[in-house]
Amino acid sequence: MSNEPKGKQPTFVSWLAKDSRKAPPAYARRTEFDMGVDDVPIARYTSREFHELEMKRMWSRAWQMACHESNVPDPNDYITYEIGNRSWIVTRQKDGSIKAFANACLHRGMQLVEGSGKLPAFVCPFHGWSWNTDGSNRGVTERWDLPQLKDRDLCLPQAKVATWGGFVFINPDPDAQPFEDYIGDLDEHFVSDPLQNRRVAAHVARVTPANWKVAMEAFIESYHVSPTHPQAVPVSEYPETQYDIYNENVSRLATISIAPVSDVAKAMTDQQFADFGAKSTGREPVRLKPGQSYRSALADERRELVSAALGQSVDHLTDVEMLDAIEYFVFPNFMPWHGYGLQITYRFRPNGDDHESCIMEVYFMLPRNLSEPCPRAPETIWVPEDGTFADIEALGRIGPIFDQDWVNILGVSKGLKSTVKKGLWLSHYQEARIRHYHKRIDAFIAMSDPT
Repeated sequence: MSNEPKGKQPTFVSWLAKDSRKAPPAYARRTEFDMGVDDVPIARYTSREFHELEMKRMWSRAWQMACHESNVPDPNDYITYEIGNRSWIVTRQKDGSIKAFANACLHRGMQLVEGSGKLPAFVCPFHGWSWNTDGSNRGVTERWDLPQLKDRDLCLPQAKVATWGGFVFINPDPDAQPFEDYIGDLDEHFVSDPLQNRRVAAHVARVTPANWKVAMEAFIESYHVSPTHPQAVPVSEYPETQYDIYNENVSRLATISIAPVSDVAKAMTDQQFADFGAKSTGREPVRLKPGQSYRSALADERRELVSAALGQSVDHLTDVEMLDAIEYFVFPNFMPWHGYGLQITYRFRPNGDDHESCIMEVYFMLPRNLSEPCPRAPETIWVPEDGTFADIEALGRIGPIFDQDWVNILGVSKGLKSTVKKGLWLSHYQEARIRHYHKRIDAFIAMSDPT
């Protein structure tokens, strides 16, 4: 069965073809795939047993985003990364590299640190054993009484570490494939606008009463946009979204989000559409020059703003890169958006060892001055249980959009426990990315238990 949609046709490639600038070849490439039409078992979201399989066989072996490099900019800075019932200390070394250590004392298993901070050493609060921030043992109190340590490795166990786009990734599996192989040619997609040219302007997190996959899947397709985000429909080609699967770990959706789509919008003058687009979506208003379209004017305006913020020109970037909604997914928990249409990155992960809740995180990423060091990441803003994303001033116009998605997340989480169906009926093309990453989970689960 071909993956070619029989209804609305993707328009991303055609918009790139008529763009005022040329996009990188990898970014402009469309892929062919067929993820089938099989039902996705509901037990994958609701079963405690399935959660434990994910924890034991997938999260223990997959490359996963742990933090941003600006969370640990200086030597001895550290931040903890919690996944399931495991905790890792991510810390900057004196030579500028980053390491990640199991957050547990080798004596009685006491957790060494919490949260984030800066320490010259990690000292167990229980009995005082200590480690240097490079993981080497610093001291064992009253070692005379532990003769069995003579031939033991006293260094803290490490996870593999990689950095990409300004973010830090870890993999607990010592035999994991290199991160560069894991992400394939992702670098080539971001060559025109590297993600490391951004800073974390805000990091917003929320404990969510839903399985992590339920929450993540609210953001992995554009099929939901028309009923969920009706304000975007008249100015965006969401039904024409293009979906791409690049390898077993990387996929993408690409939506043209500034275009006169509806009959009402098509009947407007260029300036009327510009005013309508700004009002309906919360984007900045633009005064057009004679013969200028809203799309080209907004792209030019953003180029000026981004160039000023970076301290270098971005005149090479396409209108698509300046305006539209291009979301990448690196399995299992990293979702960066390309360009300046939506300057955000998502992360989703289980909330501790609870299979019925997760942590949803939004990194609001803005261009940074490239002549200066990347500023330290701000403290995480937690949305309170009775709060809304719209309450978070740092999110600006996108806060209310997340509140619309929040309704879907809660509704699906409750509905999955009520339905008598055994599986989800997913669309063949528009929801193929969901099937794709579930197949990746299955591949990890099929592996034998880690030793």
